[in-house]
Amino acid sequence: MQPNKQTEALALPHLYNARDLGGMPCADGRTTRGFRLVRSDALDHLEPDEVDRLYDYSIRTVIDLRSDFEAESHPDVLAKDPRFHYYNIPLIRANADDIADDFIRNVIATSLGNMYIWIFEHSKDYFAEVLRTILNEPDGAVLFHCAHGKDRTGLITAIFYLLCGVSRENIIENYAVSYDLVKKLVAPLIANTEPHVHHIYHSDASNMEQLLAHLDEKYDGDIRVFLRAAGLTDEEIESLRNRLL
Repeated sequence: MQPNKQTEALALPHLYNARDLGGMPCADGRTTRGFRLVRSDALDHLEPDEVDRLYDYSIRTVIDLRSDFEAESHPDVLAKDPRFHYYNIPLIRANADDIADDFIRNVIATSLGNMYIWIFEHSKDYFAEVLRTILNEPDGAVLFHCAHGKDRTGLITAIFYLLCGVSRENIIENYAVSYDLVKKLVAPLIANTEPHVHHIYHSDASNMEQLLAHLDEKYDGDIRVFLRAAGLTDEEIESLRNRLL
């Protein structure tokens, strides 16, 4: 497999939203490097040959951003494979599978963009843990994922792209295409919920636009300011940037 264009998924039958973060143009004329970071949906339905293909792709570390409940209910196939380092670092402690959960009910009543802002403001320690885990895993590529690979995964992706100087237009597009990729995955959830719930299974561009507007308002439009607020040092921030450049 080779890194795909930003709107193409890695070709695995049981991964719908797996994409290498490489190949994105940056403001300084460079492009982000492939085989460093991969985003995806959950790894709970992979066949053995698909696991082998991820290993052959150079993936050595998996960071599961789902809650403990999600990770236990739908365990990653790679979690017990000794070839991979597996970490479960939830960005939110709510059960994203449960639309009756108070946190998810609030998202349903508002927007995913509001949820992203809430996560930015209340999960700084968890962001720092995820990012430091990536820094401490120097060998091979790191794959990070949530359930559908669009929300929590989309936030980590946006942080790296902002650090590298990827245009906001491309960041928003990279986020928004997720729904096109996961339609088949979320179709049963949409079929079993009321219309007012359906927006949480989408990836409307307005959600990422809302988060970026918050970044402008509170952090001077500079993701480094946010990362410092999360406790990361300038040296760590530069190392994260260099991970993808």
